[in-house]
Amino acid sequence: MLRNYWLIAVRKLWKHKVHAAINVLGLAIGLTACLIIFLITHFELGYDRFHPNGNRIYRIVEHRTIGNYHGDDAAVQGPVALTVRGEVTGCQAVSPFLAFDWTVIVPGKDAGQQAKTFESPQGKSPVIITDPQYFQIFQYKWLAGNPATSLNDPYRVVLSEREVRQYFGNITPEASIGREVIYVGFDTLRTYVSGVVADWDHNTDFAFRDFISYSTAQISFIRKTFLLDDWHGVGTFSQGLVLLDKGVTAAQVERQFPAFVKRHFDLQPGQKASLSLQPLADIHFNEAYRDDYSRQAHLPTLYGLMGIAIFILLLAVINFVNLSTAQSLQRTKEVGIRKVLGSLRKDLIFQFFGETFVLTILAVILSLLITAPAIRLLHDYMPPGFSFQPSLAVLVFLAGITIITTLLAGWYPGKVISALLPVLSLKGQATRSLQPNRFLHRGLIVFQFTISLIFIIGTVIVARQLHYVINTDLGFDKDAIITIDAYGPVRDREVLAQQLREVPGIAMVSRNGGTPQASFHLNQGFTWPGSQNGTVAAGFINADTNYLRLFGIRLVAGRNFFANDSAHEYLINETMARQLGFRRPQSALGQTIAPAGEGSMAVGPGGSGQKRGPGIVVGIVRDFHSRSMHQAIGPVILTYSRQVPEISIRLAPTARRPQSVATVLAEVHKLWKTTYPHDEFSYKFFDETIANLYQQEQRLSGLMRLAMIIAIAISCMGLLGLVTFAAEQRQKEIGIRKVMGATVVRIFRMLTVDFLWPVALAFVIAAPLAWYFLHGWLKGFAYRTTTPWWIFGLCGLSAAAIAMLTVGVQALRAAYRNPVEALRAE
Repeated sequence: MLRNYWLIAVRKLWKHKVHAAINVLGLAIGLTACLIIFLITHFELGYDRFHPNGNRIYRIVEHRTIGNYHGDDAAVQGPVALTVRGEVTGCQAVSPFLAFDWTVIVPGKDAGQQAKTFESPQGKSPVIITDPQYFQIFQYKWLAGNPATSLNDPYRVVLSEREVRQYFGNITPEASIGREVIYVGFDTLRTYVSGVVADWDHNTDFAFRDFISYSTAQISFIRKTFLLDDWHGVGTFSQGLVLLDKGVTAAQVERQFPAFVKRHFDLQPGQKASLSLQPLADIHFNEAYRDDYSRQAHLPTLYGLMGIAIFILLLAVINFVNLSTAQSLQRTKEVGIRKVLGSLRKDLIFQFFGETFVLTILAVILSLLITAPAIRLLHDYMPPGFSFQPSLAVLVFLAGITIITTLLAGWYPGKVISALLPVLSLKGQATRSLQPNRFLHRGLIVFQFTISLIFIIGTVIVARQLHYVINTDLGFDKDAIITIDAYGPVRDREVLAQQLREVPGIAMVSRNGGTPQASFHLNQGFTWPGSQNGTVAAGFINADTNYLRLFGIRLVAGRNFFANDSAHEYLINETMARQLGFRRPQSALGQTIAPAGEGSMAVGPGGSGQKRGPGIVVGIVRDFHSRSMHQAIGPVILTYSRQVPEISIRLAPTARRPQSVATVLAEVHKLWKTTYPHDEFSYKFFDETIANLYQQEQRLSGLMRLAMIIAIAISCMGLLGLVTFAAEQRQKEIGIRKVMGATVVRIFRMLTVDFLWPVALAFVIAAPLAWYFLHGWLKGFAYRTTTPWWIFGLCGLSAAAIAMLTVGVQALRAAYRNPVEALRAE
């Protein structure tokens, strides 16, 4: 019996090849999209979930309020972690650690053997400075050395097994003990291997492989550079991890922090600070806390992806069910004959479910075949390290989809058609009794095109907002500007900058602490004695005298600052002047403003803890967007400093063609290697830096575009299948109408109108829904584009045109068919 069912199923599929292909292809496309999204979300949600004590691991984070500014940071003052260890109860282990980009040099083992140099990917250095309690917090398998003592002494380093092979070749972990490893950053550290641990093979943001002893930092240049003893300076380097005692909650430990802050933090009027504990599971998703090693996944985007996956799968399954139920109407006579010949209802139900199962399995197999190529094609949208690896979770997911789709698509023919009386089926009267289900088919079309229209409108609006934020006037020039990071001694940076000024094709060079618009600027509170507004927090940019000219920032009053570190001259923007209390920005000229607190300021890369004192406002610059357009223009202060890590280059107008740019960059690379022979040369175009501020939006735009294409494709395949089926079912009616004088236009209208009104209804439903969701999304921008009514109308017309094209081609074929072909058997 099973063999007969299988043969009948195969014959049916072969007889209705077009419908079967549409069914399988539509479901396979939907399954592929859903499977890829499932794999991405499973990958991202699996970060740092493998730690045995993961629910007790936290990171110490800081919250600061300076006047009108509030900031959250993963960085804390240098002494915080070790002081928490000594004063705060409820912690089993507390470990300070410093993450920074280092160049690694491994000397040859024998005399005359050449040293090997290893560059770290920018912002993803595998090197941290920490102490033995780090290995109490995170569990490693030790291959050599002792976790309790390997990081006790200065100038010791623990390596992962992967680093041992990379640095020293194919040697045993024991053989690496005592080997020398040199780390070059602000200065040079010579360390010796004291332990080896096995690498983790799970997803983690703490993928460090070189662990330098914290005692090294306390007796070397790192102590001053990274402000390890300073309760005022905060950078992006000093951080602290905590492993709570069993039975202790984060709230119990956090209740001790206010007294801790009061004892150690020197807060001025208008300043507030607090500490809290961030769960380990939150680090991968919380973008509020900035660090230099983790990759934040945008949780709302993941939720949005899940929603897209559900909708696309619904579209595919609805399409499958719609076509399957429509086709089943042709099989009423077959069901009648089978029942007359003795088939039981359960046998018919089993056959219908079996045929649906075969189609679903074919779609699943096709989906598995195209998933890997699709992932390679869409690699720009995939998270780093992501790949398609069949697993138990994938098999369970696909099995669930197969069962659900089979039940949904097989239920109607299995339960409804198998219950028809044989006499009605053989007379051809059963089909008429089932016609009300046509409304079900049309309702499903309405749902499909509603989802498609939401994606179409969303794609247009998101693309329009992206074009607006990237192309609007930002208050400065962004084209043909290249920035490179140059650390090390200040003298080396100055020499390199001077050499760059002499390169043909470079119009201007500026040394600075950051571009005008960036993801992060140092923040400092400032006061003016005559202000009633208290402390005003401002983005702080250190720069040289060429900064304004290179970036095209316009002075509206006063002059530029002089090249003098001790002069303490400030430039402020118009917003800063107004927030300090000046009615006219120009009135701030000549006034003295002072940092809030003991010359304290947030110090980042290259700052070296430089303090600022009171200074005179010598110029007012026009407002410019120093942050992304998610935020309103805020106060900005610029001042002169030699201790800045970035060099910005403006290309001459004659050197902006691709070939000329390559020539200039080759010369810059050559000069870089002369000054920094061991450091990797890297650069960023300023306009790309600005575009990177909107990576989430760009990714959303791309995903919306893909979802739109998939949704339209699935919807149109379903529409094509239904109109083809309708034309076949009504071919005798069409033949009679043509014999009776009906024109091609009338028949065309008869076949298309029934399929176009659901699209119109879908637009009526989709337009307000799309406006509601997109209006909420646009509220996340302080500066946003408009959403005129004609965009919605144009999207609706586009959907109608696509549907008309899909239906119209098949309707014309049916209308032009010779009526003799349909009526010759009558």
